[in-house]
Amino acid sequence: MEKTIDTIENLQKEVEYYKKQLNELSGDNIRRDYKVIDMSIEIMQMTQGLALIAALNQFKPIPVFEEIYDHFTEKINVHMKMDFSMLLLPDAGVPGNFFPNHMMGKRGDGALKIQQSLKMDATFLSLQNSLLVNSETQSTPFIESLVEFSGTPYFILTPVNVKKEVIAYLFTGRRKELVLIAASRLFMHDVHTLEAIAGVIAALKNQHDQFQLIEKERARISIDMHDEIGSGITHIALLSELVQTQCKDEVGLKKDLNIIATSARKLVQSMSEIIWALNPQNDTLENLLAYTREQSQQYFESLNVKFDIVFPEQVPEIKLSNVQRRNLYLVTREALNNAMKHSAATDIQLTVKIANQLISFSVIDNGIGMNDKKIRAGSNGLTNMQKRINEICGEIAWLPLDKGTAVKFSLAFQN
Repeated sequence: MEKTIDTIENLQKEVEYYKKQLNELSGDNIRRDYKVIDMSIEIMQMTQGLALIAALNQFKPIPVFEEIYDHFTEKINVHMKMDFSMLLLPDAGVPGNFFPNHMMGKRGDGALKIQQSLKMDATFLSLQNSLLVNSETQSTPFIESLVEFSGTPYFILTPVNVKKEVIAYLFTGRRKELVLIAASRLFMHDVHTLEAIAGVIAALKNQHDQFQLIEKERARISIDMHDEIGSGITHIALLSELVQTQCKDEVGLKKDLNIIATSARKLVQSMSEIIWALNPQNDTLENLLAYTREQSQQYFESLNVKFDIVFPEQVPEIKLSNVQRRNLYLVTREALNNAMKHSAATDIQLTVKIANQLISFSVIDNGIGMNDKKIRAGSNGLTNMQKRINEICGEIAWLPLDKGTAVKFSLAFQN
C-alpha cells in the first residue's frame, strides 16, 4: 500500500514537472511569436520611413517657405501612419516658447487646433536632441506637459537645426499604442526618420535663406547701379548735349568740359567701389582697411589738410559680408567728406580699434563743430549714414567736442 502511494506521488511530481516544462516551452513560443510580430512591424515601419525619406529626393523647394512645412507634416502623417503632426515655431514675443502651426490630423481629444504656445524645457532646449515617448518611457513633468498640450500620449519631438540654432520642432504622434503586439509603438528608427526629415527641412531652409540673400544682394546692386552709375551717365550725357548745342567761348567750353571730366571720374570711382564690394576676395576687415586707407589718402592728397590714419598694426581675421564692407566704407567716406567740406577743419583723424568683439571707427576733426540741434535734425547725408549702419546692425553717434566733431560708429563681430 505504501509503495502504491509513493508511486502515485512520484507520478504526480513527474506530471507537474512536465506541465511546468510544457508551460515554459509554450511561454517561450508565445514570447517568440510576439517578438517575431514586433520585429515584423518594426521592419514595416522602417520601410515606410525609408520610403518617405526616398520621396524627399523628388521634392522641389517652394518659393513660399511656409508651404514646405505643410508638405512635410502631411507626408509624415501619410507615410509614417501618424494621427497628428505639427510644427512648433519660436514665439517671437516670449523666448523659449514655441507656437504650434501647420497642424495635420487629429489629436486625442479630436480637436484640430491648439491655441496657446508651449514653454519648452530649458535642459531639453539646450541639448537639441529628439524626444521619444512610448509606453516604455518614464514620465517627467515636461513629458506630462507635452501630452496635455498636444492631446497625443505617444509622440516624437525633433528639433530642426540651422547653423546650430533651433528654428522649429517637428512633432508627430499617435493616439493609441497596443503594447502586446506593438502595432502602434514608436521606435528609435521612427526618431531617425523624423531626424532625417528635419535635416531636409534645415537644408531647404538654408537654401531658401541663401536664395533670399542673393535676391537682396541683386536688388541692392541694381539700386546702386541705378542711383550712382545711372545718374552719373545721365549727367554726363546732358552736359555733353549742352556743350554741342550752346555756342560758348573757350573759357565757358573748358568749364563745361571740366565738369564732364569730374563727373566721369566720380562715375569711375563709384564703379570701382561697387566692383570692389562685390569681389569675394575682399571679404575681410584687413582688406576693407587697406582699401579705405588707399582711397582716403588719395582724396586728401591734394588738399591743404593734415590727415592722419590710425589703424591696428595687426588686424585679426574677421570676415565681413558685401553689405557690411560697403556700408562701413561708405559711412567712413561720408564722414571724411563732411569733415572736409563743412567743418573748416585743418586736422582730421581716422581711427579704427578692435576690442571686445567690436570694430570701432572714429572720424575726428578740429573744425567748427556741430550742435546737438543740428545733429538731431540731421541732413540727408547724416540720415543715409544712420540707415547704412542700421542695415548692418551697428551703432553710430555724432559727438560735439570742445573744438570739432567726432563721428563714431561700430559693428560687433564673431571670430
